[in-house]
Amino acid sequence: MGISVLDKRDQLSVTDRGLYIDGTWTDAAAGRFDHLHPATNEMVTSVAEAGADAVGRAVQAARRAFDDGPWGAMRPRQRKRYLQRFAELLEAHADELAMLQTLDNGLPIHHARNSRISAPHVADVFDYFAGWADKISGETPPLYTDAHDLQFVTFREPVGVAAGIIPWNGPMMMFAYKVAPALACGCTVVLKPSENASLCALRLTELMQELDLPPGVFNLVTGGPETGQALVDHPGVDKIAFTGSRAVGAHIMSTAGADVKRVTLELGGKSAALVFADVPSPEQAGYGLMAGASTFLSGQICSLTTRVLVHASIYDRFLEGATAQLETVRLGDPYDPETTSAALINRRQKEKVLGYMDIGLEGGARLVAGGGAPGGDLEAGNWVNPTLFADVDNASRLAQEEIFGPVLSVIPFKSEEEATRIANASRFGLSGAIFTRDVARAFRVGRQMKTGSVGVNGYGLAPNAPIGGVKASGVGREGGQASIEAYTELKTMIFNLAG
Repeated sequence: MGISVLDKRDQLSVTDRGLYIDGTWTDAAAGRFDHLHPATNEMVTSVAEAGADAVGRAVQAARRAFDDGPWGAMRPRQRKRYLQRFAELLEAHADELAMLQTLDNGLPIHHARNSRISAPHVADVFDYFAGWADKISGETPPLYTDAHDLQFVTFREPVGVAAGIIPWNGPMMMFAYKVAPALACGCTVVLKPSENASLCALRLTELMQELDLPPGVFNLVTGGPETGQALVDHPGVDKIAFTGSRAVGAHIMSTAGADVKRVTLELGGKSAALVFADVPSPEQAGYGLMAGASTFLSGQICSLTTRVLVHASIYDRFLEGATAQLETVRLGDPYDPETTSAALINRRQKEKVLGYMDIGLEGGARLVAGGGAPGGDLEAGNWVNPTLFADVDNASRLAQEEIFGPVLSVIPFKSEEEATRIANASRFGLSGAIFTRDVARAFRVGRQMKTGSVGVNGYGLAPNAPIGGVKASGVGREGGQASIEAYTELKTMIFNLAG
């Protein structure tokens, strides 16, 4: 008998919600579409397709709230309290939100409750940016020359109406990284979640409604590419913050350029992990990196190091550890605490990942373990088996293209210089990792890697640290002070002190 999530849908009282515009819920959408659960392909609910007209109303509401409403002129201390209250609501509803996130995108319940994209960590993001609200300031540089008595003073002012477009793989965390800094800076927001995962954003909007924000400060429009395009195109939007694929990000950047809209783009990755010969346990390194690709969301995270470069002297031991990890993977009911890994988000992604497995074999890579898709009770869902390839050519599609699935590609190297060269031979540059006991080497190689972040013997995420990529992996940063800079504009005032 196959698994089912419909009892959890009923337990969570999921209903067919509309759009949230100008402080109220409305059903005035262009249509509706089905939300299917990735583990079972059961229809969970239907979601509103906003369309261009509803997007226009949402942007107009945000525009009025920014230009004529109290939000931008509000004392920072008041904005701070709104964000702190929202953090408290997230913590109070943590278990419900964990259950809902599993219903939204198939994230196994253990990870939904305990990972860096769980509600308590999302609350940390709002709490962190609440702390920024009353600390955003400019500079007063000293008088520079005797030629004049001009005093320069700078101010940071909110950029205006911010459009946030978020992905399905971290619906609550991405909600926080787009909404919290924008509101802290005094911007108003129109948010569009992924059409593949709208349930968390809808519930978070219900919690946002409890804050009694001024109308139009926060608006939610659900839908697919047509809705997203209408939001990007709207002349009333001042800034676009997008997390998603490289192709969509490049399109947004091109479109935004016509109106010189500000953009923050966090795009795809094909990140490299470099495992040097002096790691204490090559087997454990293999186990851990294979776990990153095969558990949690089954490789559907853009910052994962799915391209692993291993020193030739420990290559076989690394592969032994990675192969052993696959024996611990448990696919199945996402609400079972023993389940380690998610199904892929939809049928299209499943077929894409299976296609890359064929591409790897055709390109000469050695299939060490995994491959294919499970049958039986899991056949109705979008499941694929975690897969380990060795002897991968770095120039191959398997090594160069973002697969977004549980596929690890392992490449041998013989020297530090070769490893660095292979790591940088990619159009992407989102994250990376170095495994070594040699601190000097880690510092040296890390500085040479062309990527937005590098983990040394570990990797993580924190609200007060910036994330983002270089090359085709994006523009700008989110997190920490970088987010404050992204949602503000600098104004310089010049005072003639000579009278």
